Amino acid sequence: MSLLDRIQTPEMIKSLSLDELTQLAGELRQRIIAAVSANGGHLASNLGVVELTLALHYVYDFGPYPAGPDRLLFDVGHQCYSHKLLTGRAGDFAQLRKKGHVGGFPLPDESPYDLFAVGHAGTAISTAVGMARGDETLGRKNRVVALVGDASIVNGLSFEGLNNAGTLKRQLLVILNDNGMSISQPQGALAHYLERVRVSSTYDEAKKIAQTIVGKLPQTVGNTIEQVWQFTRETLKHSVWPGQIFETLGMKYMGPINGHDLPALIEQLSEIKDHDHPVLLHVRTIKGCGYEHAANEPTRFHSPASFKEINNDTEDCNCRIEIKSSARNWTTAFAQACIDLARKNDKIVALNAGMPDGTGLSKFEKVFPDRYYDTGICESHMVAMAAGMAKAGLRPVVAVYSTFVQRAFDQIWQEVVLNHQPVIFALDRAGYVGDDGAVHHGFCDLSFLRAMPEMVLMAPSDEAELNRCLTLAASLDTASSLRYPRDAVPATNFEDRIEDAALRASAARPWVLGQSRTLRTGEDATIIAYGAMLTNAFEAAELLQQNDGLSVGIVDARFCKPVDGAMLGRVLLAGHAVLTVEDHALTNGFGSAVLEYAQAHRLPTQHITRLGMPDRLVQHATRAQQLAEVGLDALGIARSLRDAIRVVKVSAVSKPKVSSVFTV
Repeated sequence: MSLLDRIQTPEMIKSLSLDELTQLAGELRQRIIAAVSANGGHLASNLGVVELTLALHYVYDFGPYPAGPDRLLFDVGHQCYSHKLLTGRAGDFAQLRKKGHVGGFPLPDESPYDLFAVGHAGTAISTAVGMARGDETLGRKNRVVALVGDASIVNGLSFEGLNNAGTLKRQLLVILNDNGMSISQPQGALAHYLERVRVSSTYDEAKKIAQTIVGKLPQTVGNTIEQVWQFTRETLKHSVWPGQIFETLGMKYMGPINGHDLPALIEQLSEIKDHDHPVLLHVRTIKGCGYEHAANEPTRFHSPASFKEINNDTEDCNCRIEIKSSARNWTTAFAQACIDLARKNDKIVALNAGMPDGTGLSKFEKVFPDRYYDTGICESHMVAMAAGMAKAGLRPVVAVYSTFVQRAFDQIWQEVVLNHQPVIFALDRAGYVGDDGAVHHGFCDLSFLRAMPEMVLMAPSDEAELNRCLTLAASLDTASSLRYPRDAVPATNFEDRIEDAALRASAARPWVLGQSRTLRTGEDATIIAYGAMLTNAFEAAELLQQNDGLSVGIVDARFCKPVDGAMLGRVLLAGHAVLTVEDHALTNGFGSAVLEYAQAHRLPTQHITRLGMPDRLVQHATRAQQLAEVGLDALGIARSLRDAIRVVKVSAVSKPKVSSVFTV
């Protein structure tokens, strides 16, 4: 049996020798590579923190919550695989990110060793400060550690947390995991500062000098690592001290140290674990360490789909990696549409927050490098910056995941909408995102954007519609948003599937603000689908026609705000069942917009059924499984519509007839 299979709790690794810990590190890497190659997941970031995670669990007592006693908090959370393997989940790890199995992010519902469910950057320092203050108030004597990546440290919330952490009068350790990569290339002045620290020999030379003279130091100085470094810092000019920026925030800075040197990590953590003041430990790691392909291409292997090694030369053991490919997806389609739009309009610029590959804008950058901006993981700044660019006369396209745009709510309102700036928000990963799970679902963008005065909300249903949507957005004098999922874009545009020639011609026209398109008419019911859900709605209508002989109309809504009032008047007055379908929370979503319009214009609402994301968390699985779980797949939509049609027919039969002759 391997060492890893014998580890049921992190307490068990404390009895291992350094040689056994080194062996265990190798087993952790092998297990992570095997699981990610089979299922997809975050590879390079997890391979980079194997030794660091081992050292932390070796030195500290991160027991199950709430007993603890020590606390380990992850920032973002996509570097938690070694932690999961060491806390009793190794036996299920082969099913990583599969429905009902180990998730790809920390999940308190999965294990008491996970303190917070996290998927957004910048949160760990603030929650760590909160736990430190809470435990101190309750009289607990424990230790709190926050593991933060170099991409997360630039987030505004991280600086707010650091600013407050510096006022603590008790232990708190913030570990800066500095791999020089973020998700792709790091952005911003702090990233360049850390790069200068990484390549500079000043600190290493100073440390060596200090250690050689430790025996000659006054007894008041002492001879621990922390005391030597403290003395060195105070005797060197600040211009050569790499921790200056953190020291000014009240954090005692130590490092940088090698994050793959287990003995050094254990020694350093043991020295500082009980210091009664906040410390920032700067650890240098290599993203993808221990797996040549991931180390050489850390961006490609940040979050790959499943992959396999293909041997080119068995004698020399050379191989290449073949990552599972899929059909053309919405992200790729958006990138091309954005490039096409920029070719026609030289005012178009594109922005993202540290996600050039995830949003597709890495392709835009290659074509228009001078019109592309990556702010790093700083969504609030990105949106405010876009507002400034729009004010100056540009047309910014802000590409961001739906789950992350909510981090810039205030800037969307204050800087963009309140100031009438025509910023275009392209929201990727809208709705269910699949195996990343609840931390990344895009469920509330309509809810808060719909309240923004004059904001236009759109959702294309196929690639041709995506191009028309962006073209309209670029012509508007107000802020707008379009949303699309993490999924394959339909292989065939819907107008090519319409049998009626007049409807087909109408469906292919350019977008007009507030106008939907009708793809087919029906006598028994109408489905009004919003965005990418049109694919499942169309299939549901075909199923009902083939299996039940029901005639179901299909409307592609296009707009959530403003809704197509003329279309709603026709559909709701037809007297048959109406089903709204959206990949968004039912609360304040597209269906709510339909009901509100109908109520305001005295249109009947009794036959409207709304389908959307229910008011509960849906955990990691494939996107198809998640849609099926909540009844948003074709079978679920057909089932709901069949029930709605039955209710309408029953109510029509039971409704008493009213005489047209009135007597006094």
